[in-house]
Amino acid sequence: MGSLAAFLHYVFKTCGPKGGILEVIDELGLSLTQLKAIQLMVAHPASEMSLKQLGDSLEISLPAISRAVDGLVHRGLVTRTEDEEDRRIKRVHPTKDAEQLVARLIDIRFSQLGEFVDTLNTRERNKLAAALAVLAERDDIAELVTREQATASEKETASQKETR
Repeated sequence: MGSLAAFLHYVFKTCGPKGGILEVIDELGLSLTQLKAIQLMVAHPASEMSLKQLGDSLEISLPAISRAVDGLVHRGLVTRTEDEEDRRIKRVHPTKDAEQLVARLIDIRFSQLGEFVDTLNTRERNKLAAALAVLAERDDIAELVTREQATASEKETASQKETR
């Protein structure tokens, strides 16, 4: 376990301290709470959730999440609406801009990891691929991959309809 932790520490330390994900996050001017909220909403299966659900998921108070969401609404990354059945409940939903932002951050992280993988020799790459293949069989990872493939397929279908 110690060698795995050391490996992950090395990868995260060396993958993009300059020009990478941290610089992009700094340029955005968003707080970590706001970034976690956006990522959680985009990744959430239903996408829309109540303000309280979002705060509870991030383990922060309702006033704190409300302030964070105010900034996201102001930047056009989240919409906030009243629940149709109970007007006291506020529902939040990520916008397309939020989805694109999360996708951009993921792309940056993958690019940085790709740069690391490029430094590996053939033997190291094969061992890494074999280890990752085992992890990919986990139910939670397989479910995520299936969900992402379905989302990609839906986006492609929508894109094709727009071009017609």
